[in-house]
Amino acid sequence: MAARPKGKSALRAVPGGVRAGGRSARIVADVLRATAEELARVGYAALRMEEVAQAAGVNKTTVYRRWPTKMQLVGEAMRRESDRRTVAPDTGSLRSDLRIMMRSFVENGRTPLARAWLSELSNTEVRAIMRGSRRQFESQWVAVIARGMARGELPAHTSPLFLSEVLVSPVVVRLVSGEELPTEDFCDAVIDLVLAGAAARAPSRRRAAATSR
Repeated sequence: MAARPKGKSALRAVPGGVRAGGRSARIVADVLRATAEELARVGYAALRMEEVAQAAGVNKTTVYRRWPTKMQLVGEAMRRESDRRTVAPDTGSLRSDLRIMMRSFVENGRTPLARAWLSELSNTEVRAIMRGSRRQFESQWVAVIARGMARGELPAHTSPLFLSEVLVSPVVVRLVSGEELPTEDFCDAVIDLVLAGAAARAPSRRRAAATSR
């Protein structure tokens, strides 16, 4: 029977070439943190995986084994940043929950990382990464709106996904343009307008029946 290997070689390898266990988790965290910092510093187009590896204190082959492409590396780093920064409150009031989420969204949108990211929306790879992480972002808003519907704060026919898109779009426009940043009053006005419109909107069939009378 072959002798069992000792030391580091005894650690079980996991997909991507990074070993299982606490050290693996630390390496992943260090690389993703370094990726976010490099993105904020130089932007997506100028980011080099070799520089990320150096900033994380690991060999570049460690990075390439787990993330063969820059898109994969940046995509995971942005997802982790989103998980770390996303706020999904449950105060018992839909308006209060949305105000908290909107303020957090605006605050995150003003960080160096977000500014560097938003400045490269013309890059096809950046847009592809954003499309890949959009569902994760939307799910938080959908969950909060669905809770409000369950409490009777919005009609049962409301589409949480559509409502979330209407809520964040005006804020995204201001963050991207950078000319007139979204203030708290602006965010409150958007929330109040959207909620009032959703509450007043009748289902399509009822609206059509009323029109035909």
